[in-house]
Amino acid sequence: MILAKSKPCPCHSGKNYGDCCAPFHARTTTAPTPEALMRSRYAAFALGDAKYLLETLAADHEDRKLPLEPLLASYRQQKHTFRYVGLSVLATSVDGDKGWVTFRARMYEKGRDRSFTERSRFTKENGAWKYEDVEETQEGAK
Repeated sequence: MILAKSKPCPCHSGKNYGDCCAPFHARTTTAPTPEALMRSRYAAFALGDAKYLLETLAADHEDRKLPLEPLLASYRQQKHTFRYVGLSVLATSVDGDKGWVTFRARMYEKGRDRSFTERSRFTKENGAWKYEDVEETQEGAK
């Protein structure tokens, strides 16, 4: 899905897409922080940008072991499965080439609340932040 740069960013930052996640999705620059990468990945799920989601995984992420086409199809399907209604960043920290973001993702599937709170781990590879894995998830946590 292509989103006009003047529209609100799907990461719910309060910025226009063109001033927020669009440059990352266009690959004109990389996310400068773990929080920016996490926000851009949330937006990529909402937009169905499967290739971006794959490209922003850490080299040793378990999804990289899966067959490519079914994995990309699964990522693309997310925009049809869920309605992404909000994202709140609760905490961030960086220690060298490691980073953590705790966030609350608000989403619905067929009218059912599928929101969750998660602490994710990020790593810097070749100068770019990548999503490493989930450290902790609380389903439905308010």
